[in-house]
Amino acid sequence: MVLYQPPAGFDGTVNRYVLRRGSCLWRVHHHPDYDAWAFNPEPSSELYGGSRFDATEADRYPFLYAGLSEETALAETLLRDIAPDERGFRTVPSTATSRRRMAALVLIADLRLISLVNGPDLAAIGQDSWLVTAPGQQYPQTRDWAHWLRRQAPWAHGLVWDSLRDRGSLALVLFGDRLARDFGADYEKALLREVPELAVHLGDEDGRAWVNERLRLYRAVVAPPPPTG
Repeated sequence: MVLYQPPAGFDGTVNRYVLRRGSCLWRVHHHPDYDAWAFNPEPSSELYGGSRFDATEADRYPFLYAGLSEETALAETLLRDIAPDERGFRTVPSTATSRRRMAALVLIADLRLISLVNGPDLAAIGQDSWLVTAPGQQYPQTRDWAHWLRRQAPWAHGLVWDSLRDRGSLALVLFGDRLARDFGADYEKALLREVPELAVHLGDEDGRAWVNERLRLYRAVVAPPPPTG
């Protein structure tokens, strides 16, 4: 049964996932506007837009989304809200990759995450797959759940779940306020070390070819940019 409100009388038990030092986190970020390791400090609306587990004015914290593979980071960023056509293909507009960059970030310390990866993890908090598969119009509710989970697990540095757009692979969100508490105010650069040689600029011709090679198995392609002149 889907629960849109957290259960009454919850005993605080959640399943943990330890994200080990040396793990490589992959993220797609706007470039050059933001550094690869930069957290988003701006809360989303409590009612509209945003992503699944963002901060809002009701619970403010810097946040960073990432995948544990290149493909997961691409799928979570580029395939969101794109329906397949009658042949089962998805076309990503060229604007989706403009001024964007794939970055690889090596984790410098172990982090403790709330695990939402499988059925037992979700059942432990009185939930089911709705929490990690709900469509965008229900993100206000999933954000409220994230805030409730943060209150139940003050030790948690973030959440990890089975990616909706790359099933069987893991997506995660990190909570900047918890990292600042445990690792200091300079947590972004102290915890996440970029590997520049693995970075890919997605908006140029080589970058689009790189993306399309990885999206091929997802039956998706980035459209060429419109002609200029």
